[in-house]
Amino acid sequence: MNDREKKLIFILFGAAFLIVNVFLFTSFTTARQKKQMELMKGEKELALKNKQLDEAGERQNEIDWLLDHAPQPGTHASVRADLVTYVQQTAQRNNLTLKKPPVPVREELEPTGAYRIAQVRVLVNARDAELLRWLTELQNPDKSRSVTMLRISPQRDDATRVDCELEVTQWFAPATDDGLGNDVTQN
Repeated sequence: MNDREKKLIFILFGAAFLIVNVFLFTSFTTARQKKQMELMKGEKELALKNKQLDEAGERQNEIDWLLDHAPQPGTHASVRADLVTYVQQTAQRNNLTLKKPPVPVREELEPTGAYRIAQVRVLVNARDAELLRWLTELQNPDKSRSVTMLRISPQRDDATRVDCELEVTQWFAPATDDGLGNDVTQN
């Protein structure tokens, strides 16, 4: 083999070595970028899961409270009737004057969620202290009852009294009638 052939073989091996190295380098960088993208995606998922875990921990007290104070099962008609009676009795007990008796609000036809609501609207006249006692008695989260709308206006002819229109809402677990007049809780 002469000198020219040796140089040519050396140049060919050098070119082949350079081409193989370029190919390996590009393959390596592509694989590295892919792994970095997977790592970044994993870090984002981990951060999201940690955030969800923190939020769940913050809501755990609320979940525990709801488990301890779950609304009682019942039908819309029975809960609404009980709510009307309760509103009237508490108004009389707190010396309020019913300007309009409790009027049930129509049932929602497309219920959503695990619980249903029964609502009653009432218009009363009272002194401030009597009204505050009554509102405190009506607002009872332990019994799944809440004042959801409240409008207070002063009475025109007596500055010591106010007219109060409010809506009381009672949450309950839906139950159905089994045909024998018995309530059966839905699962």
